[in-house]
Amino acid sequence: MTDSDATSQLSIEGSLPTVLRVPAATDRLALVRALVETALYIDDWSLDDVIDAKVAVDEICSQIISAAAESSSMEVTLHLASNGVVGEVRGQLVDGVELDESTFGWRVVQTVTDTHAISYAESSPAEATRDVTIRFSKVRK
Repeated sequence: MTDSDATSQLSIEGSLPTVLRVPAATDRLALVRALVETALYIDDWSLDDVIDAKVAVDEICSQIISAAAESSSMEVTLHLASNGVVGEVRGQLVDGVELDESTFGWRVVQTVTDTHAISYAESSPAEATRDVTIRFSKVRK
């Protein structure tokens, strides 16, 4: 079974997501890390899988923070399933900026997650920003 096949079998329908909204600032990364770690430990994940998910979310949030519009926020959503997690991180970027997928940090995200995708919304001319959403999944080993 490929990683994407396993991910497609994550059953999150009807599950209540865990959501955290924080300012898009470096000093809020500790809150995000704590959310991911606590949510997965409560769900009885192994140490290695918790670390992988935490590292991925940390890097995704760091990328958003580095390109974030002034005074914007990030929203982290985790859908926990018995066999994995589907996550989503949303933020607001300065218009015209895209996340750099060629960095070592993004390579880490690709390595520790089973799926990952970035999507951008149309820019808002009035505010000179645009929304970004990064979705990822991690199957429990």
